[in-house]
Amino acid sequence: MPLDDIRKQIDSIDTQLLDLLAQRAECVHIVGDIKKEEGLQIYAPEREEALLRKLIEKSDGKLPETSIRAIYREIMSMALALED
Repeated sequence: MPLDDIRKQIDSIDTQLLDLLAQRAECVHIVGDIKKEEGLQIYAPEREEALLRKLIEKSDGKLPETSIRAIYREIMSMALALED
């Protein structure tokens, strides 16, 4: 496959990732509203760790655990800011 075609595929994936992150952010915002209404704690470290473990288990091994944790910690940090 030519390099330009691969780059176009990467650009398409990046656009999809951005769209999915926006959808995730909307869901997180709703979760934050619900937590506030119910008086629940915004930050739940046990939920975060459980999610990370589940994602690592689902991984096909192409991304190291440290990378998955770094990527999702950044995503969850953004989510925490939206919930708050």
